[in-house]
Amino acid sequence: MTIRSHQGIMPKETFFNLPPDKRALIENVAIEEFADNSLHSASVNAIVHNAGIAKGSFYQYFENLEDLYTHILGIVHTRKLELISTLPLPSNNLDTFRYLQRLLQIDLAFETNHPRLSQVERRHNFENPIISSIDPETGQRLSGDGRFHAFLSQGVFHDDIATWVDTDLAAYVLNLISQWLSPYLLERLERDSGEPINTDLDVTSDPHLQDLLANLMDILMAGMARDPQIRKDFYSK
Repeated sequence: MTIRSHQGIMPKETFFNLPPDKRALIENVAIEEFADNSLHSASVNAIVHNAGIAKGSFYQYFENLEDLYTHILGIVHTRKLELISTLPLPSNNLDTFRYLQRLLQIDLAFETNHPRLSQVERRHNFENPIISSIDPETGQRLSGDGRFHAFLSQGVFHDDIATWVDTDLAAYVLNLISQWLSPYLLERLERDSGEPINTDLDVTSDPHLQDLLANLMDILMAGMARDPQIRKDFYSK
């Protein structure tokens, strides 16, 4: 089943006419269901049971399960934008790799603050691994997260990234990294510190986390950096 953009499908008006607490209950139950199950294995029966509503009521609110699923993806998008607005603004002179580090910090903050929504997003991306778009200038079909295409192209333009880098391939690889990096980093922080991660973790200033991200940037720079001296310095450490 192909998932349409969340802008192209909406719950019925009857859903939005529900009291806010009941609407939130249905959404929270759906988030739990989609965090643990793919769209294809998720169950309407489980959702109506856990939400305490009749199955007939479900179809008064949604056309089908895909309708609800797409609504939840819209919540993922909204919550991530809200989170970004609370993070410190970056400096205006970020190079390509520092900007990449910020994108990964946003994903990590989302994982920390909204772990179940993050799981929904990760499961969705796993089921839809190639996000295709069309380059407006070349007409070429691109795969991978559009965020990465944009900054990789700028990186080549500003001589941060080598001209031989296949930006489509690199964007796809970075998309995969971004999906699975946050769970690893949180597990790594817990393992190294011996303490559970708090939801108030500051992903922009935690020293150990910054060291891990800086090391990741070194790894990526060694493979993509424009200046060959950077690669030489890396391997001579």
